Amino acid sequence: MKAKMLPITAVVALALGSVSASAVDFHGYMRSGLNYGSQSGNAYCFGNGNLGHLLGRLGDECDTYAEISLSQEVYNKANNKFTVHTLVAYGSNESNWDEQGNSWQGVGKGGDRAGDNGTSAWNGQRLSFREAYVDYEMPSGITLWAGKRFYQRKDIHIMDFYYLNNSGHGVGLENIGVGNLGSLSFAIIKQQVDMEDVGAVYGWPDNSRSNSAMNSYKLDARWNGIPMWSDATLDVALIYAWQKMSKAQKDVYHNNTGFLGFIEWTQGNFFGGFNKLSFAYGTDALDYAGVLNGGNHLGDNVIPYDEDGSGFRVIDWGVVEQSKWNLGYAVLFAHKHAKNANWSHPSGNDWAFVLRPSFKWSDYTSTVLEFGYTNQKNTGWNGWATPDKNRVSATKLTLAQQWSPATHFWARPSIRVFGSWLAGDLMRNEYTGLSHNKQHEYILGAQVEAWW
Repeated sequence: MKAKMLPITAVVALALGSVSASAVDFHGYMRSGLNYGSQSGNAYCFGNGNLGHLLGRLGDECDTYAEISLSQEVYNKANNKFTVHTLVAYGSNESNWDEQGNSWQGVGKGGDRAGDNGTSAWNGQRLSFREAYVDYEMPSGITLWAGKRFYQRKDIHIMDFYYLNNSGHGVGLENIGVGNLGSLSFAIIKQQVDMEDVGAVYGWPDNSRSNSAMNSYKLDARWNGIPMWSDATLDVALIYAWQKMSKAQKDVYHNNTGFLGFIEWTQGNFFGGFNKLSFAYGTDALDYAGVLNGGNHLGDNVIPYDEDGSGFRVIDWGVVEQSKWNLGYAVLFAHKHAKNANWSHPSGNDWAFVLRPSFKWSDYTSTVLEFGYTNQKNTGWNGWATPDKNRVSATKLTLAQQWSPATHFWARPSIRVFGSWLAGDLMRNEYTGLSHNKQHEYILGAQVEAWW
Protein backbone atom coordinates (compact mmCIF):
# COMPACT_ATOMS: atom_id res chain seq x y z
CA MET A 1 0.00 0.00 0.00
CA LYS A 2 2.83 2.37 0.88
CA ALA A 3 4.58 1.63 -2.42
CA LYS A 4 1.47 2.75 -4.31
CA MET A 5 0.92 5.85 -2.22
CA LEU A 6 4.45 7.23 -2.35
CA PRO A 7 4.44 8.15 -6.05
CA ILE A 8 1.07 9.90 -5.63
CA THR A 9 2.38 11.83 -2.63
CA ALA A 10 5.47 12.82 -4.56
CA VAL A 11 3.43 14.02 -7.52
CA VAL A 12 1.21 16.14 -5.25
CA ALA A 13 4.25 17.60 -3.49
CA LEU A 14 5.90 18.44 -6.80
CA ALA A 15 2.72 20.00 -8.13
CA LEU A 16 2.32 22.15 -5.05
CA GLY A 17 5.94 23.11 -5.09
CA SER A 18 5.79 24.18 -8.70
CA VAL A 19 3.25 26.92 -7.98
CA SER A 20 4.36 30.02 -6.13
CA ALA A 21 2.10 30.88 -3.20
CA SER A 22 2.22 34.52 -4.23
CA ALA A 23 0.58 33.62 -7.54
CA VAL A 24 -2.71 32.78 -5.82
CA ASP A 25 -5.22 35.61 -6.21
CA PHE A 26 -7.05 35.87 -2.87
CA HIS A 27 -10.16 38.05 -2.52
CA GLY A 28 -13.18 38.04 -0.28
CA TYR A 29 -16.16 39.77 1.29
CA MET A 30 -17.77 39.52 4.72
CA ARG A 31 -20.34 41.15 6.95
CA SER A 32 -21.50 40.27 10.45
CA GLY A 33 -22.86 42.01 13.52
CA LEU A 34 -25.44 42.16 16.27
CA ASN A 35 -28.91 43.73 16.37
CA TYR A 36 -31.02 44.64 19.41
CA GLY A 37 -34.73 45.31 18.81
CA SER A 38 -36.94 47.50 21.00
CA GLN A 39 -40.30 45.84 20.32
CA SER A 40 -39.70 42.10 20.34
CA GLY A 41 -37.24 39.32 21.06
CA ASN A 42 -36.22 39.12 17.39
CA ALA A 43 -34.40 42.08 15.89
CA TYR A 44 -36.28 42.85 12.66
CA CYS A 45 -34.92 43.70 9.22
CA PHE A 46 -36.88 44.85 6.15
CA GLY A 47 -34.74 43.33 3.43
CA ASN A 48 -33.17 39.99 2.60
CA GLY A 49 -32.49 37.69 -0.33
CA ASN A 50 -34.51 38.32 -3.49
CA LEU A 51 -36.26 41.27 -1.87
CA GLY A 52 -33.04 43.23 -1.58
CA HIS A 53 -32.81 46.21 0.77
CA LEU A 54 -35.14 48.67 -0.92
CA LEU A 55 -34.79 51.02 2.07
CA GLY A 56 -30.99 50.75 2.20
CA ARG A 57 -28.89 48.05 3.81
CA LEU A 58 -27.14 50.09 6.53
CA GLY A 59 -28.49 48.89 9.90
CA ASP A 60 -30.84 46.47 8.12
CA GLU A 61 -28.85 43.24 7.81
CA CYS A 62 -29.81 40.37 10.11
CA ASP A 63 -27.34 37.82 8.79
CA THR A 64 -23.71 36.81 8.65
CA TYR A 65 -22.36 36.38 5.13
CA ALA A 66 -18.88 35.77 3.74
CA GLU A 67 -17.27 34.94 0.38
CA ILE A 68 -13.76 33.56 -0.08
CA SER A 69 -12.38 33.77 -3.63
CA LEU A 70 -9.25 31.91 -4.75
CA SER A 71 -8.00 32.12 -8.33
CA GLN A 72 -4.84 30.66 -9.85
CA GLU A 73 -3.23 31.26 -13.22
CA VAL A 74 -2.14 27.72 -14.11
CA TYR A 75 -0.68 28.29 -17.57
CA ASN A 76 0.83 31.27 -19.37
CA LYS A 77 2.78 30.84 -22.59
CA ALA A 78 2.95 33.13 -25.63
CA ASN A 79 0.05 35.16 -24.18
CA ASN A 80 -2.15 32.08 -23.84
CA LYS A 81 -3.43 32.16 -20.24
CA PHE A 82 -5.55 29.59 -18.37
CA THR A 83 -6.93 30.60 -14.96
CA VAL A 84 -8.98 28.59 -12.44
CA HIS A 85 -11.53 30.57 -10.39
CA THR A 86 -13.34 29.41 -7.24
CA LEU A 87 -15.56 31.23 -4.76
CA VAL A 88 -16.99 29.65 -1.61
CA ALA A 89 -19.80 31.45 0.23
CA TYR A 90 -21.13 30.99 3.76
CA GLY A 91 -24.22 32.60 5.25
CA SER A 92 -26.61 32.29 8.16
CA ASN A 93 -30.25 31.63 7.24
CA GLU A 94 -31.58 34.83 5.65
CA SER A 95 -34.91 36.03 6.94
CA ASN A 96 -36.62 39.15 8.27
CA TRP A 97 -35.26 38.56 11.74
CA ASP A 98 -31.90 37.73 13.31
CA GLU A 99 -31.10 34.01 12.93
CA GLN A 100 -27.34 34.04 13.30
CA GLY A 101 -27.03 31.73 16.31
CA ASN A 102 -23.90 31.00 18.31
CA SER A 103 -20.42 30.30 17.02
CA TRP A 104 -21.04 26.54 17.03
CA GLN A 105 -24.77 26.26 16.38
CA GLY A 106 -26.78 26.61 13.21
CA VAL A 107 -30.21 28.18 13.47
CA GLY A 108 -33.09 27.12 11.24
CA LYS A 109 -36.39 28.70 10.31
CA GLY A 110 -38.46 30.02 13.18
CA GLY A 111 -35.47 29.89 15.50
CA ASP A 112 -35.29 26.06 15.49
CA ARG A 113 -31.90 25.55 17.11
CA ALA A 114 -31.62 22.05 15.59
CA GLY A 115 -31.80 23.41 12.07
CA ASP A 116 -34.45 23.46 9.33
CA ASN A 117 -35.36 19.78 9.61
CA GLY A 118 -34.30 19.18 13.17
CA THR A 119 -31.58 16.74 12.09
CA SER A 120 -28.37 18.70 12.51
CA ALA A 121 -27.09 21.80 14.26
CA TRP A 122 -25.69 22.93 10.90
CA ASN A 123 -28.83 22.69 8.77
CA GLY A 124 -29.73 26.33 9.31
CA GLN A 125 -26.50 27.55 7.71
CA ARG A 126 -25.66 27.90 4.01
CA LEU A 127 -22.36 26.84 2.48
CA SER A 128 -21.88 26.59 -1.27
CA PHE A 129 -19.61 27.01 -4.25
CA ARG A 130 -20.85 30.21 -5.88
CA GLU A 131 -18.16 30.14 -8.57
CA ALA A 132 -16.18 27.28 -10.09
CA TYR A 133 -15.01 28.04 -13.62
CA VAL A 134 -11.97 28.27 -15.87
CA ASP A 135 -11.18 30.95 -18.44
CA TYR A 136 -8.75 30.87 -21.35
CA GLU A 137 -7.45 34.28 -22.43
CA MET A 138 -6.21 34.16 -26.02
CA PRO A 139 -3.44 36.36 -27.47
CA SER A 140 -6.15 38.49 -29.09
CA GLY A 141 -7.59 39.30 -25.63
CA ILE A 142 -10.76 37.29 -26.26
CA THR A 143 -11.63 35.05 -23.28
CA LEU A 144 -13.36 31.66 -23.44
CA TRP A 145 -14.91 30.46 -20.17
CA ALA A 146 -17.00 27.56 -18.87
CA GLY A 147 -18.36 26.55 -15.48
CA LYS A 148 -20.39 28.24 -12.77
CA ARG A 149 -19.92 31.95 -12.18
CA PHE A 150 -21.29 35.39 -11.38
CA TYR A 151 -21.70 36.79 -14.88
CA GLN A 152 -21.15 40.52 -15.44
CA ARG A 153 -23.39 41.49 -12.54
CA LYS A 154 -24.61 45.03 -11.92
CA ASP A 155 -25.64 46.04 -8.42
CA ILE A 156 -26.46 49.02 -6.19
CA HIS A 157 -24.22 48.39 -3.20
CA ILE A 158 -26.15 50.46 -0.64
CA MET A 159 -29.26 48.36 -1.41
CA ASP A 160 -27.62 44.98 -2.09
CA PHE A 161 -29.85 45.05 -5.17
CA TYR A 162 -28.68 43.30 -8.36
CA TYR A 163 -30.52 45.03 -11.16
CA LEU A 164 -28.86 42.78 -13.78
CA ASN A 165 -27.59 39.37 -12.77
CA ASN A 166 -27.67 36.47 -15.23
CA SER A 167 -25.47 34.11 -13.20
CA GLY A 168 -25.21 30.33 -13.14
CA HIS A 169 -23.74 27.40 -15.07
CA GLY A 170 -22.69 28.26 -18.58
CA VAL A 171 -20.16 28.85 -21.32
CA GLY A 172 -19.24 32.00 -23.20
CA LEU A 173 -16.86 34.32 -25.00
CA GLU A 174 -15.93 37.72 -23.55
CA ASN A 175 -13.95 40.80 -24.57
CA ILE A 176 -14.42 40.52 -28.31
CA GLY A 177 -13.06 43.87 -29.42
CA VAL A 178 -14.92 46.01 -31.95
CA GLY A 179 -12.24 48.60 -32.60
CA ASN A 180 -12.75 51.73 -30.55
CA LEU A 181 -16.41 50.90 -29.93
CA GLY A 182 -16.09 48.73 -26.81
CA SER A 183 -16.35 44.94 -26.63
CA LEU A 184 -18.87 42.16 -27.21
CA SER A 185 -19.65 39.11 -25.05
CA PHE A 186 -21.86 36.09 -25.72
CA ALA A 187 -22.95 33.34 -23.32
CA ILE A 188 -25.52 30.64 -22.67
CA ILE A 189 -26.41 30.12 -19.01
CA LYS A 190 -28.66 27.54 -17.34
CA GLN A 191 -31.05 27.88 -14.41
CA GLN A 192 -32.71 24.90 -12.69
CA VAL A 193 -36.01 25.04 -10.79
CA ASP A 194 -37.39 22.41 -8.39
CA MET A 195 -40.98 22.18 -9.64
CA GLU A 196 -42.09 20.19 -6.58
CA ASP A 197 -41.52 23.28 -4.44
CA VAL A 198 -43.27 25.53 -6.98
CA GLY A 199 -46.25 23.17 -7.21
CA ALA A 200 -46.59 23.08 -3.43
CA VAL A 201 -46.82 26.88 -3.30
CA TYR A 202 -49.37 27.19 -6.12
CA GLY A 203 -51.44 24.09 -5.41
CA TRP A 204 -50.73 22.28 -8.67
CA PRO A 205 -51.26 18.51 -9.08
CA ASP A 206 -48.93 16.18 -7.19
CA ASN A 207 -47.39 14.42 -10.15
CA SER A 208 -43.92 13.06 -9.48
CA ARG A 209 -42.97 13.07 -13.16
CA SER A 210 -44.06 16.67 -13.75
CA ASN A 211 -42.59 17.85 -10.43
CA SER A 212 -39.05 16.90 -11.32
CA ALA A 213 -36.42 19.59 -11.91
CA MET A 214 -36.95 21.89 -14.89
CA ASN A 215 -34.09 23.56 -16.74
CA SER A 216 -34.26 27.04 -18.20
CA TYR A 217 -31.69 28.37 -20.65
CA LYS A 218 -30.72 31.96 -21.41
CA LEU A 219 -28.89 33.32 -24.44
CA ASP A 220 -27.00 36.42 -23.33
CA ALA A 221 -25.43 39.07 -25.62
CA ARG A 222 -23.58 42.14 -24.26
CA TRP A 223 -21.98 45.19 -25.84
CA ASN A 224 -20.02 47.01 -23.14
CA GLY A 225 -17.99 50.19 -23.02
CA ILE A 226 -19.49 51.95 -26.02
CA PRO A 227 -17.84 55.40 -25.91
CA MET A 228 -20.02 58.49 -25.83
CA TRP A 229 -18.58 61.82 -24.70
CA SER A 230 -15.85 62.56 -22.13
CA ASP A 231 -15.89 60.01 -19.26
CA ALA A 232 -19.18 58.53 -20.50
CA THR A 233 -19.92 55.00 -21.78
CA LEU A 234 -22.92 52.89 -22.74
CA ASP A 235 -23.61 49.20 -21.93
CA VAL A 236 -26.27 47.13 -23.73
CA ALA A 237 -27.55 43.63 -22.83
CA LEU A 238 -30.06 41.32 -24.56
CA ILE A 239 -31.27 38.08 -22.93
CA TYR A 240 -33.65 35.48 -24.38
CA ALA A 241 -34.89 32.71 -22.05
CA TRP A 242 -36.81 29.49 -22.58
CA GLN A 243 -37.65 26.23 -20.73
CA LYS A 244 -36.77 22.65 -21.66
CA MET A 245 -39.72 20.54 -20.45
CA SER A 246 -40.43 16.84 -20.32
CA LYS A 247 -43.69 15.52 -21.81
CA ALA A 248 -45.12 15.08 -18.30
CA GLN A 249 -44.28 18.67 -17.45
CA LYS A 250 -45.90 19.97 -20.64
CA ASP A 251 -49.17 18.28 -19.54
CA VAL A 252 -49.18 20.46 -16.38
CA TYR A 253 -47.23 23.62 -17.18
CA HIS A 254 -47.13 25.95 -20.15
CA ASN A 255 -43.82 26.61 -21.85
CA ASN A 256 -42.76 30.11 -20.93
CA THR A 257 -40.25 32.16 -22.89
CA GLY A 258 -39.07 35.66 -22.13
CA PHE A 259 -37.03 38.56 -23.47
CA LEU A 260 -35.02 41.13 -21.53
CA GLY A 261 -33.48 44.28 -22.99
CA PHE A 262 -31.17 46.47 -20.92
CA ILE A 263 -29.25 49.70 -21.55
CA GLU A 264 -27.12 51.73 -19.11
CA TRP A 265 -25.33 55.06 -19.39
CA THR A 266 -22.39 55.61 -17.02
CA GLN A 267 -21.02 59.10 -16.43
CA GLY A 268 -17.62 59.13 -14.76
CA ASN A 269 -15.93 62.11 -13.12
CA PHE A 270 -19.33 63.07 -11.67
CA PHE A 271 -18.65 65.43 -8.72
CA GLY A 272 -15.72 63.23 -7.76
CA GLY A 273 -17.68 60.00 -8.30
CA PHE A 274 -20.02 58.60 -10.97
CA ASN A 275 -23.68 58.35 -12.02
CA LYS A 276 -25.44 55.39 -13.68
CA LEU A 277 -28.82 55.63 -15.43
CA SER A 278 -30.38 52.41 -16.74
CA PHE A 279 -33.55 51.16 -18.40
CA ALA A 280 -34.69 47.52 -18.48
CA TYR A 281 -37.67 45.98 -20.28
CA GLY A 282 -38.80 42.36 -19.82
CA THR A 283 -41.58 40.19 -21.21
CA ASP A 284 -43.39 37.04 -19.97
CA ALA A 285 -40.84 34.82 -18.17
CA LEU A 286 -38.73 37.92 -17.47
CA ASP A 287 -41.56 40.40 -16.87
CA TYR A 288 -40.49 40.89 -13.24
CA ALA A 289 -38.38 43.74 -14.61
CA GLY A 290 -41.57 45.60 -13.71
CA VAL A 291 -41.48 44.94 -9.95
CA LEU A 292 -39.09 45.83 -7.13
CA ASN A 293 -40.29 43.67 -4.22
CA GLY A 294 -39.22 40.23 -5.44
CA GLY A 295 -37.51 41.70 -8.49
CA ASN A 296 -33.91 41.53 -7.29
CA HIS A 297 -31.39 39.58 -9.41
CA LEU A 298 -33.09 40.50 -12.69
CA GLY A 299 -32.20 37.96 -15.40
CA ASP A 300 -31.17 35.33 -12.86
CA ASN A 301 -34.59 33.69 -12.52
CA VAL A 302 -36.89 32.51 -15.30
CA ILE A 303 -40.55 32.24 -14.24
CA PRO A 304 -41.21 28.50 -14.69
CA TYR A 305 -44.90 28.59 -15.64
CA ASP A 306 -47.39 30.49 -17.80
CA GLU A 307 -46.77 34.22 -17.28
CA ASP A 308 -48.14 36.66 -19.84
CA GLY A 309 -47.11 40.26 -19.30
CA SER A 310 -44.41 42.88 -19.55
CA GLY A 311 -42.58 45.25 -17.27
CA PHE A 312 -39.98 47.98 -17.26
CA ARG A 313 -37.63 49.50 -14.72
CA VAL A 314 -35.75 52.83 -14.56
CA ILE A 315 -32.86 53.23 -12.11
CA ASP A 316 -30.54 56.14 -11.41
CA TRP A 317 -27.81 55.71 -8.81
CA GLY A 318 -24.29 56.80 -8.04
CA VAL A 319 -21.74 58.26 -5.65
CA VAL A 320 -20.61 61.84 -5.03
CA GLU A 321 -17.17 62.13 -3.38
CA GLN A 322 -15.89 65.38 -1.81
CA SER A 323 -13.05 66.13 0.59
CA LYS A 324 -15.21 66.44 3.74
CA TRP A 325 -18.29 64.42 2.75
CA ASN A 326 -19.68 61.92 0.32
CA LEU A 327 -23.10 60.72 -0.80
CA GLY A 328 -24.46 57.44 -2.10
CA TYR A 329 -27.91 57.59 -3.70
CA ALA A 330 -30.38 55.47 -5.65
CA VAL A 331 -33.81 56.10 -7.19
CA LEU A 332 -35.84 53.19 -8.64
CA PHE A 333 -39.18 53.05 -10.48
CA ALA A 334 -40.83 49.93 -11.94
CA HIS A 335 -44.11 49.23 -13.74
CA LYS A 336 -45.64 45.86 -14.61
CA HIS A 337 -48.52 45.19 -17.02
CA ALA A 338 -49.90 41.72 -16.30
CA LYS A 339 -52.20 40.03 -18.79
CA ASN A 340 -52.07 36.78 -16.81
CA ALA A 341 -50.70 37.35 -13.30
CA ASN A 342 -49.83 33.81 -12.23
CA TRP A 343 -46.79 35.10 -10.41
CA SER A 344 -48.89 37.05 -7.88
CA HIS A 345 -47.65 40.41 -9.23
CA PRO A 346 -50.64 42.21 -10.81
CA SER A 347 -50.35 45.39 -12.87
CA GLY A 348 -49.02 48.36 -10.97
CA ASN A 349 -46.09 50.57 -10.00
CA ASP A 350 -43.31 50.26 -7.42
CA TRP A 351 -40.80 52.91 -6.47
CA ALA A 352 -38.08 53.46 -3.90
CA PHE A 353 -35.20 55.77 -3.06
CA VAL A 354 -32.22 55.70 -0.70
CA LEU A 355 -29.86 58.51 0.35
CA ARG A 356 -26.64 57.83 2.29
CA PRO A 357 -24.67 61.02 3.14
CA SER A 358 -21.49 60.76 5.21
CA PHE A 359 -19.45 63.44 7.01
CA LYS A 360 -15.71 62.79 7.42
CA TRP A 361 -14.29 63.69 10.85
CA SER A 362 -10.76 62.41 10.18
CA ASP A 363 -8.87 59.98 7.97
CA TYR A 364 -10.35 57.07 9.93
CA THR A 365 -13.80 57.97 11.19
CA SER A 366 -17.05 59.33 9.74
CA THR A 367 -20.72 59.71 10.62
CA VAL A 368 -23.25 58.22 8.20
CA LEU A 369 -26.97 58.88 7.82
CA GLU A 370 -29.09 56.63 5.61
CA PHE A 371 -32.72 57.38 4.73
CA GLY A 372 -34.87 55.09 2.61
CA TYR A 373 -38.51 54.99 1.51
CA THR A 374 -40.52 52.66 -0.73
CA ASN A 375 -44.11 52.66 -2.01
CA GLN A 376 -45.47 49.55 -3.75
CA LYS A 377 -48.64 48.00 -5.09
CA ASN A 378 -50.04 45.59 -2.50
CA THR A 379 -49.37 42.03 -3.71
CA GLY A 380 -48.96 38.58 -2.25
CA TRP A 381 -45.27 39.39 -1.81
CA ASN A 382 -45.69 42.39 0.44
CA GLY A 383 -49.31 42.69 1.63
CA TRP A 384 -49.11 40.30 4.58
CA ALA A 385 -49.65 42.98 7.26
CA THR A 386 -52.25 45.16 5.54
CA PRO A 387 -54.49 43.10 3.20
CA ASP A 388 -57.09 45.89 3.09
CA LYS A 389 -54.76 48.42 1.39
CA ASN A 390 -54.20 48.92 -2.34
CA ARG A 391 -50.66 50.20 -1.73
CA VAL A 392 -48.10 49.62 1.00
CA SER A 393 -45.09 51.67 2.07
CA ALA A 394 -42.19 51.65 4.50
CA THR A 395 -39.51 53.99 5.86
CA LYS A 396 -36.09 53.46 7.42
CA LEU A 397 -33.71 55.96 9.04
CA THR A 398 -30.26 54.87 10.26
CA LEU A 399 -27.52 56.87 12.01
CA ALA A 400 -24.11 55.21 12.23
CA GLN A 401 -20.61 56.03 13.40
CA GLN A 402 -17.96 54.12 11.45
CA TRP A 403 -14.21 53.53 11.55
CA SER A 404 -12.32 52.68 8.35
CA PRO A 405 -8.72 52.83 7.06
CA ALA A 406 -9.86 55.76 4.87
CA THR A 407 -13.02 57.83 4.59
CA HIS A 408 -13.87 57.64 0.89
CA PHE A 409 -17.17 55.93 0.10
CA TRP A 410 -15.66 52.53 -0.79
CA ALA A 411 -13.15 52.29 2.08
CA ARG A 412 -13.26 48.92 3.82
CA PRO A 413 -13.10 47.26 6.31
CA SER A 414 -15.59 49.38 8.20
CA ILE A 415 -16.62 48.91 11.83
CA ARG A 416 -19.96 50.55 12.63
CA VAL A 417 -22.22 51.19 15.59
CA PHE A 418 -25.71 52.29 14.62
CA GLY A 419 -29.26 53.05 15.55
CA SER A 420 -32.21 52.52 13.16
CA TRP A 421 -35.87 53.45 13.09
CA LEU A 422 -38.06 51.21 10.93
CA ALA A 423 -41.74 51.82 10.22
CA GLY A 424 -44.45 50.94 7.73
CA ASP A 425 -46.68 48.33 6.19
CA LEU A 426 -43.84 46.02 5.16
CA MET A 427 -43.04 45.01 8.73
CA ARG A 428 -44.35 41.48 9.24
CA ASN A 429 -46.23 41.49 12.52
CA GLU A 430 -45.91 37.74 12.99
CA TYR A 431 -42.13 38.28 13.21
CA THR A 432 -42.14 41.44 15.32
CA GLY A 433 -45.19 40.75 17.50
CA LEU A 434 -46.53 44.21 16.65
CA SER A 435 -50.17 45.09 16.06
CA HIS A 436 -51.19 46.58 12.71
CA ASN A 437 -51.37 50.11 14.11
CA LYS A 438 -47.89 49.94 15.69
CA GLN A 439 -45.73 48.93 12.77
CA HIS A 440 -42.45 50.48 13.92
CA GLU A 441 -39.33 49.45 15.76
CA TYR A 442 -36.01 50.86 16.98
CA ILE A 443 -32.84 48.84 16.37
CA LEU A 444 -29.44 49.28 18.01
CA GLY A 445 -26.48 47.36 16.73
CA ALA A 446 -22.91 47.03 15.53
CA GLN A 447 -21.53 45.55 12.31
CA VAL A 448 -18.33 44.97 10.41
CA GLU A 449 -18.23 44.96 6.59
CA ALA A 450 -15.08 44.16 4.64
CA TRP A 451 -13.81 43.30 1.21
CA TRP A 452 -10.27 42.64 0.08
